[in-house]
Amino acid sequence: MMPNRWARSPLREPPGSRPSRQAVLRLPARDNPLCPARSEPSCTLGFYLYGECLPGTPAGDQLEHGHGIVSLIVPKPPQNAPRVVLDVIDPETGRSDRMSDALGWMADRLAETLLLPRPAKEDDEEEEWGVDAASFAPDYWHWQHQWHLYRIDHADTLPPEDLPVDGPLLSIVVPVYRPSLWYFRECVQSVIDQTYRNWELCLCDDGSGDPELTSTMAEFAAADPRIKALALEQNGGISRATNRALVAAVGEFIVLIDHDDLLTTDALARIAAVVTTEDDADVIYSDEDKLDEVDRQYQPQFKPDWDPDLLLSYPYLGHVTAIRHELLRRVGGFRPEFDGSQDFDVMLRATEVARRVVHIPKVLYHWRVVAGSAAGDPDAKPWAYAASRRALEDAVARRGIDGVVETGAFLGSYHLRRRIHGSPTVSVIIPFRDQAALTAACLESLEKAPGYGISEVVLVDNGSTEPETRVLRRQLETRPATRLIDYPGPFNWAAINNVAAATCDTDMLLFMNNDIEATSEGWLHALVELGQRPEIGAVGARLIYPDGRVQHAGVVLGMQGIAAHIFNGLPKGRAGYFGWDQTVRSFSALTAACMLVRREVFEEMGGFDEAYPVAFNDIDFCLRLGQAGYRLLYTPHAELTHYESVSRGLSGYSADFQHFLSRWGDLIRKDDPCYNKNLGRFDPWCGFRAPGEDEEWLAVIEGLTPVAAGEGESAVATGLTDAGTQADGYGTT
Repeated sequence: MMPNRWARSPLREPPGSRPSRQAVLRLPARDNPLCPARSEPSCTLGFYLYGECLPGTPAGDQLEHGHGIVSLIVPKPPQNAPRVVLDVIDPETGRSDRMSDALGWMADRLAETLLLPRPAKEDDEEEEWGVDAASFAPDYWHWQHQWHLYRIDHADTLPPEDLPVDGPLLSIVVPVYRPSLWYFRECVQSVIDQTYRNWELCLCDDGSGDPELTSTMAEFAAADPRIKALALEQNGGISRATNRALVAAVGEFIVLIDHDDLLTTDALARIAAVVTTEDDADVIYSDEDKLDEVDRQYQPQFKPDWDPDLLLSYPYLGHVTAIRHELLRRVGGFRPEFDGSQDFDVMLRATEVARRVVHIPKVLYHWRVVAGSAAGDPDAKPWAYAASRRALEDAVARRGIDGVVETGAFLGSYHLRRRIHGSPTVSVIIPFRDQAALTAACLESLEKAPGYGISEVVLVDNGSTEPETRVLRRQLETRPATRLIDYPGPFNWAAINNVAAATCDTDMLLFMNNDIEATSEGWLHALVELGQRPEIGAVGARLIYPDGRVQHAGVVLGMQGIAAHIFNGLPKGRAGYFGWDQTVRSFSALTAACMLVRREVFEEMGGFDEAYPVAFNDIDFCLRLGQAGYRLLYTPHAELTHYESVSRGLSGYSADFQHFLSRWGDLIRKDDPCYNKNLGRFDPWCGFRAPGEDEEWLAVIEGLTPVAAGEGESAVATGLTDAGTQADGYGTT
């Protein structure tokens, strides 16, 4: 058994030497989310009112929980144990009083929360859509356990992590105001338990007026010289308390945590590793999860690497964050007028001047959910959302952005709607071959509330033969601002679009498949307002299938093999993982089924590579944009319907596939910086990446790579189906 953690520090010893009652919950292991990987037929979960453990069976494994609860899992309970039995046992007499009032509240709580149901599907929801990493806590616990076993089993082959134990001084700054003392002790202890030694903890009581809190802070400071206990005489707000703590801090980096949250034991070591190896790192952030009232972790937020546009959509940096001390002084510290969203305000200001923002793709922070906290109830602190909106509006004004902040798709998210500067002209380029009705419907939809004027439509006919198409062509001769170009010969999507682009003298080029219909108001404005920015190379739209499911919300490298659309198939009315499909954000690639590019940038890149006649031409173009220093944005505010692959098949796919892998194979084998290494690559819904999945995925890539051109497209197409990449419409992926 693991030793009782409360014995480590006398400051954390709760009153009383023994618990007054012991509660035991027995249920089958297959239904027990706390031990999902156990093979035994059933187990017993014991938990105790304070920190002291009562004797358990020799087979028991002690688990630890906060708020005075320590759990004991016993693999082999008495035979024929009921599915769920909750007993409250008097440790002095050994008598069992079922549902005793001593711990009745705990029994009710567990009955409500321990046996969590898997999220229910809507009646009309497709069965193939899965559960993402944030939606079902037992999946998270099981995934953690899988990785724990994997590291044990592969201890001899996994490279050792050489994390520092000493190095630059890190100052942890914690404003404190009337916390639960139990949670506060847990928070401080999580700092004391760090494997990294060179830290200081600056606590500032914001005029709580609580003698017990004052005494507790003083005891911590007396027990460890690295802990500084400060106080404001009167309540001044979280920013003033934080700034007071900053005055006492002397570390190279400031680490921000809340007074009831927890750091993982390696958190500071991993931050220090970045500080010592990345000289230009000024802001550091990590992944995080949440803690419920019995210290169970849930809802992990696995974040992408630094994305300035996602930060303008919502405060995604979250916890844990570390800022170079000198930079924090330079931007003026925390501002009381933004209390409630003071961290968001600081992050907006700090990242504006930071040389580099570094992401650590590992959960280093547990954000505690308590009654009245925004972590558990988004409606609990409406003033915090008002403050975050003001902080964003202040950033917009400070940066000189000509735009307005609007409410986003979900609470706490925002849409920065930018005004278009000048009157940039736009050419819409649409290749087609026959399918006259499809093309006509596409053209008609373009006229419905685009929100911005289309300068011209350029249609490229790749050898149409049907009489209906001849009729359409005659009609197009009288359509205003419409040009028709013939491109006879074999289908080459890249060459067709290059030829059309060469005839345009407009400022922007919108590449569009003929199986697209514009279905949202202001869709072109949403594309142009982002495409006008000089640092943006291309902008992609949100594409949906006719039944409302998502077809495109960005492309993730390595997903389902080579590259695929994230959230492809997401049912109508559902939100993707942490709202990624509902916010303007960066991706490594986009589909050119509807993609806007400034003409000067398109010409700088040399257009689409005509060595990709059918597929991967847009992905190749996007990757070249990224290498040239441009960013690519997805916007959900340009929503169009995509009928996908109605007018063209996959002939010629294998050569494109082989060429793409030969050029970009090394990049594909790396984790996509706009995704997260903890999220799975075989499915589009952002589930967990299981142990061994990287090796399995790599085997798929290596198995596809040696396929020689000419071996037959059917064999290659099978591999590509597994890879999850498709050709869209009369066009591209």
